[in-house]
Amino acid sequence: MDFSTITQSPDIRAIVQENILERAFHDALFPQLMFRGEATPQLWPGNVGDTMVFTGVGLIKPKMAPLRPGNDPLPSDYQKEQWTATLHQYADTIDTAMPSSIVAIANLFLENAHQLGLSAGMSLNRIVRDRLYNVGMSGNTVATNATTASTLPVARLNGFTTARRPDLALGSAVRFDTVSSTNPLPITVGAVAANVIGFTPSIAGDEVGPGTLTLDAPITWALRAKVVAGDASVLVRTGAGATIDALTSANVLTLSDMRTAISRFYQQSVPTQPDGRYHCHLSPMAVQELFADADLQRLNTALPDYYMYKEFAIAELLNTVFYRNAEAPIAQTVAGGTTAAYDTTDPFAAELYVGGTTAGIPVFHTLLVGAGAVYEYYQDLGQLITEAGVTGKVGEPRITNNSIEVSTERIQLILRSPLNRLQDLVSTSWKFIGDWPARTDVATGDGARYKRVVVLEHA
Repeated sequence: MDFSTITQSPDIRAIVQENILERAFHDALFPQLMFRGEATPQLWPGNVGDTMVFTGVGLIKPKMAPLRPGNDPLPSDYQKEQWTATLHQYADTIDTAMPSSIVAIANLFLENAHQLGLSAGMSLNRIVRDRLYNVGMSGNTVATNATTASTLPVARLNGFTTARRPDLALGSAVRFDTVSSTNPLPITVGAVAANVIGFTPSIAGDEVGPGTLTLDAPITWALRAKVVAGDASVLVRTGAGATIDALTSANVLTLSDMRTAISRFYQQSVPTQPDGRYHCHLSPMAVQELFADADLQRLNTALPDYYMYKEFAIAELLNTVFYRNAEAPIAQTVAGGTTAAYDTTDPFAAELYVGGTTAGIPVFHTLLVGAGAVYEYYQDLGQLITEAGVTGKVGEPRITNNSIEVSTERIQLILRSPLNRLQDLVSTSWKFIGDWPARTDVATGDGARYKRVVVLEHA
């Protein structure tokens, strides 16, 4: 039983006020938002419509053979490729009844604005997270049934809906266009080669989640057979298994896996970030796995006071900065993750469990990022304000939570004047207009469509 320091006399306690309510809101636990920092901000040029096309170029092949006397050199050429960005509007709002705010334990209006700012930062951070991981997982999935047919159900459509075929007369020569009979995407199902000429998403309009691929001819496949696009991103899977289902509890992240992924960057001439390093985002669980790796332990032999163990952080190794990122995708940070269900509100392409159901062991995904992997094209929202002005206040929020500055750059905060009849309902909203395109690099190096991101898949 608890006893107050106040005298236990019933008469005294009867005149003492108990359960005094502190008139304050305390900050919630909130993660550091790091993924959005990987996007290079670029102002969207004015008056260009809602879609912009970007063009990249390949290299002219080296010519090392000497010319024959009297002959002119033959004209050379180089490949081109294009990717697009499309303006979208992202927003959220919350209403505050000012009579309730007056009698609340603290200023409810300010707390609502604070919470809305946190939500804005987390929302855009997770959008960039999904874009980066989906690039690294592009063209890698599994079949969800076993049969012989020309329609192939797959766990994810990510990386299978567009193709670029400059080698075909009627194929798309520069841009990644929708797959068709004239612009097919070569794939491998198990060990069988095929071509995708169409697709049907399970959720209308979604090209990341589950769906069905239409093939140019019937083939036979097994349940959960690997399905890999001809231009798939290179995925580093601990244990080197063919699919996610090959992972076991013993396949934890190792320093050897990191060396493999980083070597991939160097082989493909991926530039480092402006700080001269590559960036690695890994969950706290992945950090724990690396600390259990024999290679890392040997590096720290007889160094008990080294910062790695003092701060439980790898910080910098292998010319890579390691970020312990609580927003890294696990079941608890991906919508639908705890039930192994794909959710269009959080279009994350990877599966989070072996076997695709919660009966399997959890799977973790570590992200390695080089420079220029994704850009943040944003609209100058000041252009939306006309001479008529606004009924309220407009600005850019500055949010601090648990003494941590929350990334809210280029987000517009709108405090609308109360417009109801009693003039006591205030709406607070945030808005962002832009897109995060991931550039392709298929015109140089090997055949992978995306080269500036590598995902490491481990148990």
